[in-house]
Amino acid sequence: MPRRTSWRDLIIGLISLAIVAGVGLAVLVFARVGTLHGATFRLFAVTGEARGIIHNSEVWLGGQKVGVVKDVRFLPPSASDSNRVLIDMDILSSARQGIRINSSAQVRPGGTLIGAPVVYLSIGTTESRVVGPRDTIHALPQPDLETVSSEVAIASRQFPEIINNVKLLNQELHGVQGTIGAFTIEHGSSQLQRAQYQAGRLASRFSQSTGTIGLALADPSLSDRAKRAMARADSIRTLIASPKTSYGRFRRDSTLAREVADKMGSAG
Repeated sequence: MPRRTSWRDLIIGLISLAIVAGVGLAVLVFARVGTLHGATFRLFAVTGEARGIIHNSEVWLGGQKVGVVKDVRFLPPSASDSNRVLIDMDILSSARQGIRINSSAQVRPGGTLIGAPVVYLSIGTTESRVVGPRDTIHALPQPDLETVSSEVAIASRQFPEIINNVKLLNQELHGVQGTIGAFTIEHGSSQLQRAQYQAGRLASRFSQSTGTIGLALADPSLSDRAKRAMARADSIRTLIASPKTSYGRFRRDSTLAREVADKMGSAG
C-alpha cells in the first residue's frame, strides 16, 4: 500500500513558492514599475480632443519618455473648440530644460501607426523661457489616423486591378501578337528612322556654311540689314502714333470723318 503524502513533505515547495511571491511583490512595490523615477513637476496641455489618452499614458519629449498622464478632464463649455480638453501630466524635472513655453503637445501614436497613443512634446527654442510647475502649453490637432487607415485600405483594394492593367499594357507594347506591339514593329521602327534622318538633315543645313541657311546666318551684313530695317520700322510706328506729327493729329481728328461723309452726301 503506497504511503500517503502529508503537508510535511510539501514544506520545501511551499517555502519556495512563498519566496518567489515575496520577491515579485517587493519588485512591484519598491521598484514602482510603470512610474517615474526622480523628481517631477506638474504640467498641463490644452487640446481639442485626446482620443486614446488615459491615466498613465506616456508623455514623450523628442522621442523619449519623460512623463505620464495623471488625468484627462473637460474644461467649461465657454472654452474654445480647440481648448476643451485639459491633460494633466507629471514630467521629470531633468527634462524641464527642453520644454519651453513655445513647445507644443500632440496626441499621436508612439513608435508606429498602430502604437499606443502618447502625448508628444516638441523641444522648445531658447527664445522662450523654460516652463514652470503648473504651466500650460497648447496642443496641435490630433491626426485622424483611423480615417487615413480606412482610406488606405479602400485604395489598396484597387491595386490588383491596376497592376493587371499595367501588365496587360506591357504585353501589348512588347508582344508581337498585340495590336500596339504589331503596329510598333511594322511601322514604328521605319517612322522613327525617317524622323531621325530628317532631323539630321536639318541640323546639317544649319551647321554647314555652304548651304543657303548657313550662308545667311554666317553673313554679318545680312544681320546688320535686318537690324536697320527693324529700327526704321520702329521709328515709323512711333511717328504714326505720336500726336505731335501731322499724320498723328490727322488720325485723331474725330470731326474729319463726319465732314467727309457730309460732303459726299451733299454731292450725291
